[in-house]
Amino acid sequence: MRMLPPISNGHSAVPILTALTDAQLAAADRLVLTAPIAAHTASSDDQNSSNQTGNQTQPIRYPTLTGAPLAKSQTEALADELGALYKSVMDSLGADDARYIERVYNTVVYSELVARGLLAVAGRLSSKRSQLSVWLLGTAILSFSKILNNMELGHNVMHGQYDWMQHPHLNSQKFDWDIVCPAPLWQHSHNYLHHTFTNIVGRDHDVGYHLIRVTDEQAWIPGDRYNPLKTIILALGFEWAVAFHDIQICVDEYADTPELHETLQQKSRALFAKIGRQVGKDYVALPAIAGLALGRRSAITTLSGNITANIARNLWTWAVIFCGHLTEQAHIYTHLDDNESKGDWYVRQILGSSNIQGSKLFHILTGNLSHQIEHHIFPDMPAHRYASIAPQVQAICQKYNIAYNTGHFGTQFRQVLTRIQHFSKPSADEWNAYQQSLLTSDADGVIDAEKIAKKEQRTTTAGHGLSKYIPEVVRHSWFYAWKVK
Repeated sequence: MRMLPPISNGHSAVPILTALTDAQLAAADRLVLTAPIAAHTASSDDQNSSNQTGNQTQPIRYPTLTGAPLAKSQTEALADELGALYKSVMDSLGADDARYIERVYNTVVYSELVARGLLAVAGRLSSKRSQLSVWLLGTAILSFSKILNNMELGHNVMHGQYDWMQHPHLNSQKFDWDIVCPAPLWQHSHNYLHHTFTNIVGRDHDVGYHLIRVTDEQAWIPGDRYNPLKTIILALGFEWAVAFHDIQICVDEYADTPELHETLQQKSRALFAKIGRQVGKDYVALPAIAGLALGRRSAITTLSGNITANIARNLWTWAVIFCGHLTEQAHIYTHLDDNESKGDWYVRQILGSSNIQGSKLFHILTGNLSHQIEHHIFPDMPAHRYASIAPQVQAICQKYNIAYNTGHFGTQFRQVLTRIQHFSKPSADEWNAYQQSLLTSDADGVIDAEKIAKKEQRTTTAGHGLSKYIPEVVRHSWFYAWKVK
């Protein structure tokens, strides 16, 4: 394919930063950390050794930071080195990178066609063994296609990693992926909020997805006991959680603004339109076409294959994303420094991310989010380049004594599950604080004003009868989609 010349160079999603005064620089240099910042490589099950300014220390599990971990002079020097690395890669982008993403796109398209053909044909086979074998093969190929579409193609294209190509549809403004979440909703909650306010409690809504407690900065409530169960539900239906995620964010953040109705109506209608297209394609149209052409059994094999492939994609996506953000040494921040510099932002991205080691195919199937650290510091760099710069990024981290968290998938996944289980149970202090809050509420007979306001606001969308079992965010979406102002 003939490629047009790029109209602009790629740029990283670093937020607009305010210049600091000398007094602010000096104050930031004296900040005290809640947890030590360790320079270590977690490439095996041994993750208990670290190094801070030459001394061996025991890293704190689930560390929380209250301020910048490095002096401003250090973070700015680190930013200069990472900026130079970023520029060298972005300046070298060319035909090979374009061919790579086009091959990925073609692989997604043709593998899906082959898979859907196999699923339809499986219903026509007389032998149950042959039917099962072909169904499994078709489902496996379709799962592969959907995973590749979601991770290496959709996620990366919608980050703007290939906008420089000026491709008619492989660009962040026009591409939409094969899940129920519309691209604009995901780009707001992910590209903007998550990548700007990464791991800041209260600002980054990906910290627990409004569902799971993953840090002691989130107050414990009795419902957190069921975090392991809620995690299973989240993993199985991850595309649905992603779809409604931005709706929940807007319900909370636009609650007291006049833009609430218009914003939620626009987003909710877009969401239900996309859900209609996806559900109609996978669960109605394609099974119906297979059934009309080849018979009822082909409709069943097509429908069951589509359901299984979507669940497989959801489980894989959830596992990769959680392993990239919620391992034992993924740092959480309590607040955003109003004067955060570019170097501070880089450090926060590095400390809040975790890499996963694996083969080249493994990295492709993760959308190269197995290089989560590199992705978080350079989100609009073509992801297939992350592997080549990872050693340089790690060397820079070691130079400035910043932890570079990496490990095998089994190690990182086990740490994620341990973290979820850990925060599902309250510590003694958290349990006492919860009991005290109940006593205080009973004694005063007063509920927090903010909670009252939110309760009153949501009264109109409260569920009745069977609808009360529908998640609140879904009721909000339906309500605003059809509400006339």
